[in-house]
Amino acid sequence: MVHTNNRSASDVLLELVRAFPRERISVQDLIDGLGDRSWGFALLLFGLLSAIAIIPGLATLTAVPLLFFGMQMLIGYRTPWLPGFIAKRDLGRADLEKAIVAGKPIMQRIERICRPRLTFLIGRSSERVLGLLVFVLAVIIALPGPFTNFPPGMAIVFMSIAIIERDGLMLLAGLVTSVIALYLGWLVLAFFVTYALSLAGI
Repeated sequence: MVHTNNRSASDVLLELVRAFPRERISVQDLIDGLGDRSWGFALLLFGLLSAIAIIPGLATLTAVPLLFFGMQMLIGYRTPWLPGFIAKRDLGRADLEKAIVAGKPIMQRIERICRPRLTFLIGRSSERVLGLLVFVLAVIIALPGPFTNFPPGMAIVFMSIAIIERDGLMLLAGLVTSVIALYLGWLVLAFFVTYALSLAGI
Protein backbone atom coordinates (compact mmCIF):
# COMPACT_ATOMS: atom_id res chain seq x y z
CA MET A 1 0.00 0.00 0.00
CA VAL A 2 1.33 3.43 -0.92
CA HIS A 3 1.33 6.03 1.87
CA THR A 4 0.05 9.37 0.60
CA ASN A 5 1.03 11.83 3.33
CA ASN A 6 2.52 15.13 2.07
CA ARG A 7 3.03 13.91 -1.48
CA SER A 8 1.27 14.82 -4.69
CA ALA A 9 -1.26 12.49 -6.25
CA SER A 10 0.88 12.17 -9.39
CA ASP A 11 3.88 11.02 -7.34
CA VAL A 12 1.74 8.50 -5.46
CA LEU A 13 0.43 6.91 -8.66
CA LEU A 14 3.84 6.77 -10.29
CA GLU A 15 5.45 5.20 -7.22
CA LEU A 16 2.64 2.64 -6.99
CA VAL A 17 3.35 1.37 -10.50
CA ARG A 18 7.14 1.58 -10.31
CA ALA A 19 7.27 -0.28 -6.99
CA PHE A 20 5.13 -3.17 -8.19
CA PRO A 21 7.29 -6.33 -8.24
CA ARG A 22 5.86 -8.04 -11.35
CA GLU A 23 5.82 -7.10 -15.03
CA ARG A 24 2.03 -7.41 -15.25
CA ILE A 25 -0.23 -5.53 -12.85
CA SER A 26 -3.92 -6.29 -12.45
CA VAL A 27 -6.74 -3.83 -11.86
CA GLN A 28 -7.15 -5.30 -8.36
CA ASP A 29 -3.44 -4.79 -7.64
CA LEU A 30 -3.90 -1.13 -8.49
CA ILE A 31 -6.95 -0.77 -6.25
CA ASP A 32 -5.19 -2.56 -3.38
CA GLY A 33 -2.16 -0.30 -3.66
CA LEU A 34 -3.98 3.02 -3.64
CA GLY A 35 -4.03 3.36 0.15
CA ASP A 36 -6.18 5.93 1.92
CA ARG A 37 -8.38 8.43 0.08
CA SER A 38 -9.10 5.48 -2.24
CA TRP A 39 -12.04 7.01 -4.11
CA GLY A 40 -10.07 10.04 -5.21
CA PHE A 41 -7.05 8.01 -6.28
CA ALA A 42 -9.13 5.31 -8.01
CA LEU A 43 -10.94 7.93 -10.07
CA LEU A 44 -7.69 9.79 -10.77
CA LEU A 45 -5.88 6.69 -11.99
CA PHE A 46 -8.62 5.42 -14.30
CA GLY A 47 -9.65 8.90 -15.43
CA LEU A 48 -6.05 9.70 -16.38
CA LEU A 49 -5.60 6.40 -18.21
CA SER A 50 -8.85 7.08 -20.09
CA ALA A 51 -7.73 10.57 -21.08
CA ILE A 52 -4.23 9.55 -22.21
CA ALA A 53 -5.23 6.18 -23.74
CA ILE A 54 -1.80 5.57 -25.30
CA ILE A 55 -2.25 1.79 -25.05
CA PRO A 56 -4.56 0.27 -27.71
CA GLY A 57 -7.89 -0.68 -26.17
CA LEU A 58 -7.01 1.00 -22.87
CA ALA A 59 -10.03 3.33 -22.84
CA THR A 60 -12.39 0.39 -23.16
CA LEU A 61 -10.72 -1.33 -20.21
CA THR A 62 -10.70 1.78 -18.01
CA ALA A 63 -14.31 2.74 -18.80
CA VAL A 64 -15.67 -0.43 -17.19
CA PRO A 65 -14.16 0.15 -13.72
CA LEU A 66 -15.31 3.77 -13.91
CA LEU A 67 -18.87 2.57 -14.57
CA PHE A 68 -18.71 0.44 -11.43
CA PHE A 69 -17.10 3.22 -9.39
CA GLY A 70 -19.77 5.68 -10.45
CA MET A 71 -22.58 3.32 -9.43
CA GLN A 72 -20.89 2.55 -6.11
CA MET A 73 -20.40 6.23 -5.26
CA LEU A 74 -24.04 6.88 -6.09
CA ILE A 75 -25.15 4.04 -3.81
CA GLY A 76 -22.83 5.17 -1.04
CA TYR A 77 -19.99 2.62 -0.96
CA ARG A 78 -17.14 3.69 1.32
CA THR A 79 -14.38 2.11 -0.80
CA PRO A 80 -14.16 0.97 -4.45
CA TRP A 81 -14.85 -2.66 -5.35
CA LEU A 82 -14.76 -4.55 -8.64
CA PRO A 83 -16.04 -8.01 -9.62
CA GLY A 84 -13.42 -10.64 -10.30
CA PHE A 85 -13.73 -10.70 -14.09
CA ILE A 86 -12.70 -7.03 -14.16
CA ALA A 87 -10.33 -7.03 -11.19
CA LYS A 88 -8.24 -9.83 -12.72
CA ARG A 89 -7.62 -7.97 -15.99
CA ASP A 90 -4.00 -6.89 -16.20
CA LEU A 91 -1.71 -4.59 -18.13
CA GLY A 92 2.04 -4.30 -18.59
CA ARG A 93 3.66 -2.34 -15.79
CA ALA A 94 5.90 -0.53 -18.28
CA ASP A 95 2.87 0.56 -20.33
CA LEU A 96 1.10 1.87 -17.23
CA GLU A 97 4.21 3.75 -16.15
CA LYS A 98 4.48 5.30 -19.61
CA ALA A 99 0.84 6.45 -19.48
CA ILE A 100 1.21 8.00 -16.02
CA VAL A 101 4.47 9.74 -16.98
CA ALA A 102 2.72 11.16 -20.06
CA GLY A 103 -0.08 12.51 -17.91
CA LYS A 104 2.05 13.72 -15.01
CA PRO A 105 2.71 17.24 -16.41
CA ILE A 106 -1.05 17.78 -16.66
CA MET A 107 -1.60 16.54 -13.11
CA GLN A 108 1.22 18.68 -11.75
CA ARG A 109 -0.26 21.83 -13.29
CA ILE A 110 -3.59 21.05 -11.63
CA GLU A 111 -1.97 20.15 -8.30
CA ARG A 112 0.01 23.41 -8.16
CA ILE A 113 -3.16 25.49 -8.03
CA CYS A 114 -5.08 23.18 -5.67
CA ARG A 115 -5.61 23.89 -1.99
CA PRO A 116 -8.41 23.27 0.52
CA ARG A 117 -11.21 25.75 -0.24
CA LEU A 118 -14.99 25.71 -0.52
CA THR A 119 -14.69 22.44 1.37
CA PHE A 120 -18.44 22.33 1.99
CA LEU A 121 -18.71 21.17 -1.63
CA ILE A 122 -16.62 18.06 -0.81
CA GLY A 123 -18.54 15.50 1.22
CA ARG A 124 -20.67 12.37 1.22
CA SER A 125 -23.64 14.07 -0.43
CA SER A 126 -21.53 15.51 -3.23
CA GLU A 127 -19.87 12.12 -3.78
CA ARG A 128 -23.26 10.63 -4.65
CA VAL A 129 -23.87 13.31 -7.25
CA LEU A 130 -20.34 12.86 -8.60
CA GLY A 131 -20.97 9.12 -8.80
CA LEU A 132 -23.83 9.67 -11.22
CA LEU A 133 -21.70 12.06 -13.26
CA VAL A 134 -18.73 9.63 -13.34
CA PHE A 135 -21.06 6.88 -14.57
CA VAL A 136 -22.31 9.04 -17.46
CA LEU A 137 -18.78 10.16 -18.34
CA ALA A 138 -17.63 6.52 -18.36
CA VAL A 139 -20.37 5.74 -20.89
CA ILE A 140 -18.97 8.49 -23.13
CA ILE A 141 -15.43 7.13 -22.72
CA ALA A 142 -16.68 3.74 -23.91
CA LEU A 143 -18.14 5.26 -27.10
CA PRO A 144 -16.11 4.91 -30.32
CA GLY A 145 -14.98 7.99 -32.18
CA PRO A 146 -13.05 11.22 -31.54
CA PHE A 147 -13.51 13.42 -28.46
CA THR A 148 -14.87 10.51 -26.39
CA ASN A 149 -11.75 9.85 -24.27
CA PHE A 150 -9.85 13.02 -23.41
CA PRO A 151 -12.61 15.45 -22.29
CA PRO A 152 -14.49 13.03 -20.00
CA GLY A 153 -11.22 11.54 -18.74
CA MET A 154 -9.91 15.00 -17.85
CA ALA A 155 -13.21 15.92 -16.19
CA ILE A 156 -12.77 12.90 -13.93
CA VAL A 157 -9.12 13.90 -13.28
CA PHE A 158 -10.23 17.39 -12.20
CA MET A 159 -12.90 16.00 -9.87
CA SER A 160 -10.66 13.31 -8.41
CA ILE A 161 -7.87 15.76 -7.55
CA ALA A 162 -10.56 18.02 -6.05
CA ILE A 163 -11.61 15.12 -3.78
CA ILE A 164 -8.00 14.33 -2.82
CA GLU A 165 -7.06 17.96 -2.12
CA ARG A 166 -10.52 18.96 -0.76
CA ASP A 167 -10.70 21.78 -3.29
CA GLY A 168 -14.30 22.80 -4.00
CA LEU A 169 -13.25 25.29 -6.66
CA MET A 170 -11.43 22.56 -8.58
CA LEU A 171 -14.55 20.44 -8.24
CA LEU A 172 -16.52 23.18 -9.98
CA ALA A 173 -13.89 23.23 -12.74
CA GLY A 174 -14.43 19.50 -13.13
CA LEU A 175 -18.18 20.03 -13.42
CA VAL A 176 -17.67 22.61 -16.18
CA THR A 177 -15.34 20.24 -18.03
CA SER A 178 -17.97 17.51 -17.60
CA VAL A 179 -20.59 19.67 -19.33
CA ILE A 180 -18.23 20.13 -22.29
CA ALA A 181 -17.49 16.39 -22.37
CA LEU A 182 -21.20 15.54 -22.27
CA TYR A 183 -21.90 17.91 -25.15
CA LEU A 184 -19.12 16.44 -27.29
CA GLY A 185 -20.28 12.93 -26.40
CA TRP A 186 -23.81 13.82 -27.47
CA LEU A 187 -22.51 15.09 -30.82
CA VAL A 188 -20.59 11.84 -31.41
CA LEU A 189 -23.59 9.71 -30.45
CA ALA A 190 -25.90 11.76 -32.68
CA PHE A 191 -23.47 11.33 -35.58
CA PHE A 192 -23.35 7.54 -35.21
CA VAL A 193 -27.12 7.27 -34.87
CA THR A 194 -27.65 9.41 -37.98
CA TYR A 195 -25.05 7.38 -39.88
CA ALA A 196 -26.65 4.08 -38.84
CA LEU A 197 -30.09 5.28 -39.88
CA SER A 198 -28.75 6.40 -43.26
CA LEU A 199 -27.21 2.97 -43.85
CA ALA A 200 -30.54 1.39 -42.98
CA GLY A 201 -32.28 3.68 -45.46
CA ILE A 202 -34.40 5.35 -42.80
